[in-house]
Amino acid sequence: MDNGLLYRHRAAMTSSTRKSNQLLRLIRASQPIMRTEIAARLSIDKSTVSEHVKPLIASGILREESYSEDGKRRARYLSFAANDLIFAGINLGVRRSQIGLTTLSGELSDEIEFETPAEAWKALSLAKQSLNELLAKQPNKTLAVIGVSVPGMADESRRKLVFAPNLGWKNVDIENAFAATGARVVVDNDSTAAAMYEARLKIRDSEDGLMTNFILVRSGTGIGVGLVIGSEVYRGTGAGRGVAGEFGHMTILAGGKPCVCGNRGCWEKYASASSASSLYLGDRPPRTGEKVPRFVEIVSKASVGDVRSRKTLEKIGEYLGIGIANVIMGVGIPRVVISGRLVYGWEFIEGPMRAAIGQSIVGKTQGWTVEAGEPAGSAIGGALELAVEGFLASL
Repeated sequence: MDNGLLYRHRAAMTSSTRKSNQLLRLIRASQPIMRTEIAARLSIDKSTVSEHVKPLIASGILREESYSEDGKRRARYLSFAANDLIFAGINLGVRRSQIGLTTLSGELSDEIEFETPAEAWKALSLAKQSLNELLAKQPNKTLAVIGVSVPGMADESRRKLVFAPNLGWKNVDIENAFAATGARVVVDNDSTAAAMYEARLKIRDSEDGLMTNFILVRSGTGIGVGLVIGSEVYRGTGAGRGVAGEFGHMTILAGGKPCVCGNRGCWEKYASASSASSLYLGDRPPRTGEKVPRFVEIVSKASVGDVRSRKTLEKIGEYLGIGIANVIMGVGIPRVVISGRLVYGWEFIEGPMRAAIGQSIVGKTQGWTVEAGEPAGSAIGGALELAVEGFLASL
């Protein structure tokens, strides 16, 4: 095979795989759904839809059922079949961690939450214990994939945590910790996972079935960014794989506050939910016996008219807007979704954020948008999305 033909073959395979992934995501997000609607929303022929779904129906992954719409004809709808496969999501958060189970048809089991221990081995031990408790309630199910979202960088193989600055964890072999389950393990940055979760929600509600390009800014204890380009999550290449999206540690104030990553003036020191306390105090140390309010408390105080709380949230909004403008300029994607605890203060943050973006070169252009996403659900939702996406990609 000559090089040109090989290139065209690989390009065709990549295009086919991408289209298949988009089709499966659309079915999962919008199930039950007709073939004609899939074809229309993805701008493909109905025959192409049939080509992709027939083998999956035959294997029992998908099912097609008929429903009477008007008493005269019966429409056929596709959905994922109920089977014995189950998927686990584990979100290892800086403060709290969550474990949950789901199925391809979207059913969720009970969720277990615990305070994240300081040591990685303790956190993983608690996660395994919680996972076993949930699996014990599903005796007839087979665990297929475990998705683990982490507040830091995953390695290129998506099996290990390389570095989580806000936890102080380095080189943690997460896959090995769950080897006894026999399930495949997929590890990824929590903001990347949250972007996948938000994309599914947007696919469900969109007209064309796609969330082609957007930036997910997840703000809680820190700030992480997930990039979706051409309907696919972008993770970087080569040595940069896993680093893409670590915008929370870009410098927005030279010589600014020291960050746990070792840098100074990082974006997350000024625009994360956890930065609210120091901004509220005006960067002075708390006085003896003084109770420093947490983010949700500051939002609550702002809601009843507390001036200092409102100014704190407005400052966070300003810094958030500065960082978002930098990310849009660097990546070239004008659509941004905000998720995480910061969303709870959206009514006070949004205005200053938009004003800050408006002062940048981005603000002089047309078409940029920023919208609020999920304040909490994207955490465990993202981990579960990792697991299911890992399985769908293997199909």
